[in-house]
Amino acid sequence: MKTKQWWMAAMAALVCTASSVYAGELPEVLAKHFDAEKPVKAEIVMVVPPQEFEKFVQKLSEAARKDPEWFDEHSKKTAGGSPIPDYDEKLGMSQEEYDKYVKLWDEREAKRISETMLMLTESGDGKWKLVGSGEASSLSLLTFDPEKNSFKSPNGTLESIANIKAPKRSLLGAWTGEEWRYQSENSLTKMKENVALGTSEDGKYSLLVYRLQEVSTKGRPLFDQGLVIRFAAKK
Repeated sequence: MKTKQWWMAAMAALVCTASSVYAGELPEVLAKHFDAEKPVKAEIVMVVPPQEFEKFVQKLSEAARKDPEWFDEHSKKTAGGSPIPDYDEKLGMSQEEYDKYVKLWDEREAKRISETMLMLTESGDGKWKLVGSGEASSLSLLTFDPEKNSFKSPNGTLESIANIKAPKRSLLGAWTGEEWRYQSENSLTKMKENVALGTSEDGKYSLLVYRLQEVSTKGRPLFDQGLVIRFAAKK
């Protein structure tokens, strides 16, 4: 398990109800973060822990290889949405080592990968389209329907799921928001598509997280695209 793969997996730990609106009125769930037809300067980021944290990732990989069934079940028990499994001696380290790696995780940074622009435009039928530039251009395929509180993508409809209340040790730190999800499965593949919008606990940033995953029915990764975008929160 490489660091990049682990980081993408950690995103999966991610994660409302909109008022009825009239055509032309920006839905409240979007108005928290955007103004209609107004471009927003944003940045695509990747969370990077100190280099020494790689040793912890390798230990987790080894524990997963030795007993994949136990590791999968143990990881699901992790409290509070943290990507770091709770301590257990089967992780192959002492409590002291584990505490050291947790401390390293607390020193992680969100580093800018590239800049982008985001803008909400009305599609003319009471729906709203999220337009992104550069690496975020795939977001332009998403349309929000305020009457159904759902996003529509070429794959299907992303329905609202449980609100996000991420703890300090989650991938993006403490933040709250809303999340929508589409899932499908056929005889060959499984697909999951998520989009989330929220605000950091300190009120400094709005966060937009998008992920599209496709795997074979045997679990072999076929496609995995993830974006973490942050921009100045509305005052």
